[in-house]
Amino acid sequence: MRKVLALCLLSLLLLVLTGCPKRPLVPPVDQARLDAEEAIASASKAIDAAWEVGADVTVAESLLEEARSAFAEGDYATATSKAWEAEASANAAREAALVKAEAEEEEEEIAEEEVVEEAPRVYVVGTWERDRDCLWNIAKKTRFYGDPWKWKRIYRANRDKIEDPDLIYPGQRLSIP
Repeated sequence: MRKVLALCLLSLLLLVLTGCPKRPLVPPVDQARLDAEEAIASASKAIDAAWEVGADVTVAESLLEEARSAFAEGDYATATSKAWEAEASANAAREAALVKAEAEEEEEEIAEEEVVEEAPRVYVVGTWERDRDCLWNIAKKTRFYGDPWKWKRIYRANRDKIEDPDLIYPGQRLSIP
């Protein structure tokens, strides 16, 4: 019995002294490769997110391409660095696009309030073949807004007549606020 107890104590002491089994260490080159892969994937996701909100991601895409090129050459430190730069650029572009969109919405709301006071004009929709009429092109006409991005104003003013903003019909009478 003493031998068994001594063996158990010795095993416990050995376990405490050596510690719990640890994960095998990853060689530094492999770790650098894994870090570069992770950074490139993260930058790619950031670029996709920025592109979805309409941000200009050309700089970020260029940096990501440099990162992928460095990765292919085995220069993992440069690949990681370029990927981080690409991610930062994409995030900055995304934030700038969101701020710009918010400012445009506020400007549009203010403009809508001003437009409410004016009497609306009437526009009769022509054919696509002859006039190329769509809300975008109507808003682009200089006699109305001169800015195609303001097509939403026309849509909102005529929501009762237009079910789908991509589909207007020749002869339809639209009020232009």
